[in-house]
Amino acid sequence: MFVVLTRLSLAAVVLIAIGLALPSASAWGSFESGNSAAIGSERWPHHARAPRSRAPGPIAGNGYHLAFQDRFKHFRSRVWARKIWYDDPPPRHAVYTRRGVLHLVSRRNQGYPNITVTTLKSRSFRQGYFEARMRWTKGRGAWPAFWLVSTRHAKNPAFPSINPYCANHGLNEVHCWNSELDVFEGQGAEPHTFYGTLHKNTNGYYSVSDSTNNPAWKTLGADLTKGFHRYAVLWTPSEVRWYLDGHQVLRTPAFDSTDQPMFLLFDMWIGWADTPDASTPNSLQTKVDWVKVWRR
Repeated sequence: MFVVLTRLSLAAVVLIAIGLALPSASAWGSFESGNSAAIGSERWPHHARAPRSRAPGPIAGNGYHLAFQDRFKHFRSRVWARKIWYDDPPPRHAVYTRRGVLHLVSRRNQGYPNITVTTLKSRSFRQGYFEARMRWTKGRGAWPAFWLVSTRHAKNPAFPSINPYCANHGLNEVHCWNSELDVFEGQGAEPHTFYGTLHKNTNGYYSVSDSTNNPAWKTLGADLTKGFHRYAVLWTPSEVRWYLDGHQVLRTPAFDSTDQPMFLLFDMWIGWADTPDASTPNSLQTKVDWVKVWRR
């Protein structure tokens, strides 16, 4: 993202400030049985093809099949963790499903905590078309997002040194950098702006500076908080394209480091460009109607 503090660097600053190191891989656990092997084997989940489903316009007729979807009829704890790997569990009633919609709620009376769900423990993806139907709350301090980040970084047993997986498997070390792909980010005070960012190496870990696409935003006529919209990204070996309701918004070449497995995240975080004030709603929500991943 095109800001001084990324969502991962913000968390790192907090941890450093209180004298804590990022947790080791052993604290995160392994993938669940039946979905994938542990990270050390790098055997990513293999999903049988779903029944025929019509591909979205940007990939129609290009050989994509539906590899994963969740319509959130209930919260599938075998698929989703209720926090990012370095955070504490969320407060009560901050993550729930109701009438087929996932709710991520950050409340004033709970101190506006960061609320996140991820597929780190269950599945990762390498390239494809990623789309979610979402709605989010307007208000200062709101920072909703749909994103992907490097699984090899998140499960790195050698941090702060680079994950030895790449060296042990004859891969260039770029494929173990902290690659990040932000499908969509919003700022509560900028409801007309779509942010989509590709990071070469978020936070500049492993003594490698980060780079991002520029521009990484687009100002739109519509207020995105007024209703549900489809936020999507097409990730190919050579480039990344962002879409809103099927229409292309941004486009950029891929980095070398982009070519690696990443896992899904949804969140309602607080404080990218500003912080909540008296005008901020007492509850800030990211609502997700469904998410789908298409692959070739």
